[in-house]
Amino acid sequence: MTQALLLLLLTQTSYNRSRVGSDDTNLNAQCLYWKEGTVIEYHQNADGNPETGDSAFTAITTAFDSWQAQLDFCGSLSFKEGARTTSRQVGYVDAATDNENIVLFREKKCTAVAPTTDACWGKGTCGNAYDCWQHSVGAIAITTTSYTPSSGKILDSDVELNQPSFIFTTVDSPVCVAGHYTTGCVATDVQNTVTHEVGHVLGLAHISLAGSTMFPRADPGDLGKRVIDPGSKQFICDVYPKGGVSKSCLTVPFDGKLGKPSQGCAAAPGGLVFALAAVLALRRRR
Repeated sequence: MTQALLLLLLTQTSYNRSRVGSDDTNLNAQCLYWKEGTVIEYHQNADGNPETGDSAFTAITTAFDSWQAQLDFCGSLSFKEGARTTSRQVGYVDAATDNENIVLFREKKCTAVAPTTDACWGKGTCGNAYDCWQHSVGAIAITTTSYTPSSGKILDSDVELNQPSFIFTTVDSPVCVAGHYTTGCVATDVQNTVTHEVGHVLGLAHISLAGSTMFPRADPGDLGKRVIDPGSKQFICDVYPKGGVSKSCLTVPFDGKLGKPSQGCAAAPGGLVFALAAVLALRRRR
């Protein structure tokens, strides 16, 4: 399929689904999805964001609630906010473990605390080992989704926010003046960021439509992603229809391998971007 035709299809549907493997534009790959009727219990890390205080907890809850409103309208899934957790471990362990879907702010960069000789750099596990941000410095947040590669069914999804590189805020106005970012004006909005990331939790990928919640760029002062766009809302109705089964993309043979890393997004000069998942796998490699 040509790139032009693919772009046309994405424009018509106004959403793009995350897929098994590293390329979300590969229409021969299975889509990721939660089993119908799943109650996705999420837990905010109890440390929150020291810069914004309790308002960050409220903003994160509001972001999930905005998706829940659409799920109530036409979907089969539901979100449940669980008790705040002390866990700061991202990724899926195994079926016998009480895996938590967590949202947390990483407060330090791995480059500042993890020795360059540590094997965690090659394994992509420094974030958990040192409780640090191991991803691109230009990524505002990242969602790590663990799935069964033979079916695309999601097992666990965690959201990390890049506090070392961004000033996260929870106010509605005014927009911060460039270069003068404080918590008293709108810089990188928590609700805006998490609303986008919850789209990834549900199985949405990025799309190059500037008005979409899943557009992968958010400049300082952006509040537009707080409101879910019509295309992303339609995704809920199409993929998780109320009273029906969740919709996969296709049936593919299982080759016995675990899920592969998914691409992130690099920051364009002067741009602030979201990243999808650093790891899309059955479990994180240790």
